[in-house]
Amino acid sequence: MMSTNDHSLRSLLKASQHLLGGWFQQSTAGLLILAVGVGSLSGLLSVSFWHAIRLIHLTGTVALYDHVRPVLDPSGVWLSRGLWAAMLPAAGAFLMALLVHWTIHSPENPGVATIMLDARTSPGNLPLRYVPVAFFAGALIIGSGGSAGREAPVVAMGGIFGGWVGRWLGLTRRRREILIGCGAAAAIAAAYNAPLAGVFFALELILGDYTAGTLSPVVLASVAGTSVCRALEGMGASHFVVPPYRIAAWWEIGLYAGLGLAAGLVAPLFVATDRNIHRFFHSLGRVPTILKPMLGGLMVGGVALVLPQVMGNGYDHVQDALAGKLTLALLTALVFGKILATSLTLGSGGWGGDFAPLLVIGAMLGGAYGAGMDRLIPQLDLTVSSYAMVGMGALLTAAVRCPITAILLLFELTGSYQVILPMMTAVAVAIPVSRIFLHHGMYHEQLAAMGGPASELPETRLLETVPVAQVMQPHAVTLSAGAPYREILRVIATSSQLVFPVLDAGGRLLGALTFQTLRGYLDAVELADLIVAADVASEDIPILTVHDTLERAMLLFAEYDFEEIPVVTDMEERRFAGILTRRQAMAARARALAEWEMLEE
Repeated sequence: MMSTNDHSLRSLLKASQHLLGGWFQQSTAGLLILAVGVGSLSGLLSVSFWHAIRLIHLTGTVALYDHVRPVLDPSGVWLSRGLWAAMLPAAGAFLMALLVHWTIHSPENPGVATIMLDARTSPGNLPLRYVPVAFFAGALIIGSGGSAGREAPVVAMGGIFGGWVGRWLGLTRRRREILIGCGAAAAIAAAYNAPLAGVFFALELILGDYTAGTLSPVVLASVAGTSVCRALEGMGASHFVVPPYRIAAWWEIGLYAGLGLAAGLVAPLFVATDRNIHRFFHSLGRVPTILKPMLGGLMVGGVALVLPQVMGNGYDHVQDALAGKLTLALLTALVFGKILATSLTLGSGGWGGDFAPLLVIGAMLGGAYGAGMDRLIPQLDLTVSSYAMVGMGALLTAAVRCPITAILLLFELTGSYQVILPMMTAVAVAIPVSRIFLHHGMYHEQLAAMGGPASELPETRLLETVPVAQVMQPHAVTLSAGAPYREILRVIATSSQLVFPVLDAGGRLLGALTFQTLRGYLDAVELADLIVAADVASEDIPILTVHDTLERAMLLFAEYDFEEIPVVTDMEERRFAGILTRRQAMAARARALAEWEMLEE
């Protein structure tokens, strides 16, 4: 039984929680204080996560190898350090799978798209236990050599913590959503020592919202995360040492447009490879889920025997590309090798992110492009490292659709304003080229696959949260398929409806009768006894299901000149469920926008 002291302590905690929640709920200052707190912890998690990765990497590749090699290969004939390193991704993946299985019993990796879904649907719903699991699972994968990045795990940890704080304090949905964005912004800011990039990462991707009410707390969180990073790592903390940017001639900007074209083509290749390998591992029904990451790790190790640079997050090799130390052949091979290794790591169920691999692949692509151009136009004496640098942002933008984040990230990494012009040029070309193959960005596509609001436009995303079933009119005047011509005229004359669904005996929608389809029969009095509703009903009509959203309804109203659209249970059975009018849809849109604006105040 609970003691009196325990009961009193619980009561005190609950009262404090209620009191604090009320103040944080009403006070703008309270929200800003929470933003700083969430940002500081996210920054601390980001720095700690990086050190955990390095510790696991050094333990596996150095300490463990030095202990194991004398036992397994006393003569030192076959177990080289490279072979041992190629074996580690499978071991790390297996340990990760065991950890995930024992703790949360779900193999799903809470990446950037998961945080976007949480922020845009039910903020704060992800349990706090995902934070330590993501920390250790991600560190095991990346530290053992799996081809993944740390940015997605730290974004997940920061976002989950921010949402949990908001839910624990009983804050409104809007404030919980903002705190999720604060955690994500601080995580990216601390990861790259780039506060501006962190802010716009949260605004462009996680929240998709640039309003004043969102900006202030996200900015403060990003500043807090960066401050923690600089306090622990130093003012100049960064993964890359970037050489000075130099442009050979004014028309060299045109060459960066060509790099944007290349990035726009490689980004869909990355997304398609990742998607297909996910499907491949999902189709392996006979392989236990807990063993799939290890299988993927073995495949990554196989690739690493040929291209060892594909292992890990790849930042060391990005530095080599920026310093001009890699050959054209190696740069080109690493573009495709890193795509394959990353897809194998994540597609098999490994926890980690694809944000950092995109930067690595972009650097290799830009370096290969710059080296190729330098051979074609040797008289210009091009700076290949500049192309590697711009390629990072161009590919990231083409795949993820975060142009402002990419431009600011490169600006903060280089400290050079001159890089902005070639970066903007490459980004401007990369986006439309990638749109030919990818309608949405990579994370938005993943969000859509989860059933979340994936639009990049705030209003459209808002309409995607309103189901048609909530707005439609469940009762409507309908006609049976066998209704005679005189009955049709009588029903139309006594109803204010403009579209009349025609149903069979089982209630299935066969089509709809409109004034336009009936116009040709108005003078056919001699056919009055021969025509029934099924004869004059049009099958070429827009149809909604109860599972569609208001956004889908608005698109159909814009495409078709209909004032009313029939609604069915699903497109297979086509059982009639109701009707949605244009006026109802517009009123629901206005209400949704008004509610959203009230939350912003």
